[in-house]
Amino acid sequence: MALRDKAVLGAYGALSWIGAPAMCGYMLARSARDPGWRRRLSERWTFTTPQLPPGGVWLHGSSLGEAGALSVVAGELRARRPDLPMLLTAFTPAGSAAIQGRLRESQSHCFLPLDLGVVNRRFLRAARPALGIILETEIWPGLYASCRSAGVPLAMVSARLSERSHARYRRVRGLVSAALRAVRVVGAQSDEDARRFTELGPAGLDVRVTGNLKFHFRPEAGVLERGAEIRRAIGPARPVWIAASTHEPEEKVALDAHRQVLAGREDALLIIAPRHRERFAAMRALLRQSGLKIGVRSSDGFPPPGAQVFLLDTLGEMNAFYAAADVAFVGGSIARVGGHNLLEPAAFGLPVLAGPHLFQTRDTARLLSEAGALFIVDDARELAGRLARLLDSELAQRSAGEAARNCLAAGQNVLEETLALIEPLLPARPAPSSG
Repeated sequence: MALRDKAVLGAYGALSWIGAPAMCGYMLARSARDPGWRRRLSERWTFTTPQLPPGGVWLHGSSLGEAGALSVVAGELRARRPDLPMLLTAFTPAGSAAIQGRLRESQSHCFLPLDLGVVNRRFLRAARPALGIILETEIWPGLYASCRSAGVPLAMVSARLSERSHARYRRVRGLVSAALRAVRVVGAQSDEDARRFTELGPAGLDVRVTGNLKFHFRPEAGVLERGAEIRRAIGPARPVWIAASTHEPEEKVALDAHRQVLAGREDALLIIAPRHRERFAAMRALLRQSGLKIGVRSSDGFPPPGAQVFLLDTLGEMNAFYAAADVAFVGGSIARVGGHNLLEPAAFGLPVLAGPHLFQTRDTARLLSEAGALFIVDDARELAGRLARLLDSELAQRSAGEAARNCLAAGQNVLEETLALIEPLLPARPAPSSG
C-alpha cells in the first residue's frame, strides 16, 4: 500500500475511533423512535458475526431500498452456484428486516459492523468471504481497507453517486480513492455515475455501465394475489391512490390533496405509507386529528367501510398495496430527500407522481417522465389536479401504466450484465467427488 494511502486511511481510522461514541449516540437517538437501532448490538461490534465456511460471498445493501435488489442478486447467485455460502448484511433495521424476510437456504444475515479497524478484521475473519458485493453507494473506507489487506476483492454493483454524494466525497477525494483501491470492478447505473466513480477512484479503476438493478424488479410470489385480496376488501369500483415512502411534510400535502379529490370523488381512498417506521405513531395521531375517516393496517387489517384514509403502518407490504392501487405518489420528492424508488409502482403498471426533488433518482425519473409514466407536482393543488385527471380517466391510467411497464422492460438485461461482472471474481467450483 502506498505511503499516501496508508496516511489517509490511518488518519481515518483514528478519527473513526474518536467518532465512535457519536455514532453510538446517533443510533441510541434513533432507537427512541425505532427500537431496532438498539437491538443486536453485538453484531455491530462483530461479537456474534455468523461463522461461515471459507470461500463464500458477502453481499451488502444498506437499507430497505437496496434489500430487494440484494435479494435478487443473492437468489440468482444461489441458483447458479449452490455451493457458495452467502452472508447478507444491512446497516438499517428496516433493511435488516427486509433481508431476513427473504433469506434462503445457505444464506446468513447480520448487521454491517461499525467501521472500526479491529471490528472490520473480526468481521472478515468470521465471514471469510472470497468476494464482497456492495450495492449502490456504500463506501466505508476502513472496511474497504481491511478487505484490501485481507485479499478480499470487492465489486460495486448498481452503483450510483448522486450529485450531492459526489460533492461530499470530492472533499475527501484522497481517502475515497484509497478506499476504492479495494474495488475490482464497478457496475454503474448510468454514464453520469460512471464518470463520477472514474473521477473519484484511483487510476485504472474498472468502471462499466450495467444499469440499475431495480429495473429488474419482479413481484415476489403471492404479491399480486394479496393485492387482489386487498382490492376486493376496498371495493373494485373505488378510486384508490397511495402516497408511498413519505417524509414530513408530505403526509400533510397528501391529506390536503385528498380533501380536494374527495370534493369530486367522495368514495376515493388514500393509502399513506411513511418511509420510516419510527414515524408510525406520529402519523396515527396526525390522521386522528385530520377530521377524515381513517383505518390503520396494524389494528383494522383492511380499510374499514367508509374509510377515506388508510395508514399502512407495517413493513414488507408496500408492493401488495401498490398492486391494489390505481395511482402512486412516491415520497422523498416534495421533501428535499431526493426521491425514492419510482420503479416499484411502475412495475405494477401504475401512473407515478412525485415532487420536483428527485436528485437521488434523476436518470430513472427522466426515463419515466419522457415515456409519459411520471408526472411532477410541486404542491397539494397540483397533486390534487393530476390525481383527479388520472382517477377520472381509465384511458389516462392505462396509457401511463403501460408506459411505466415498458420502461421496466427496457432494463430487463441489467441482472445478466451485473452477473457478468461478478462471475469472473467468484471462487472456482469445487472439484467433483471421485468417490
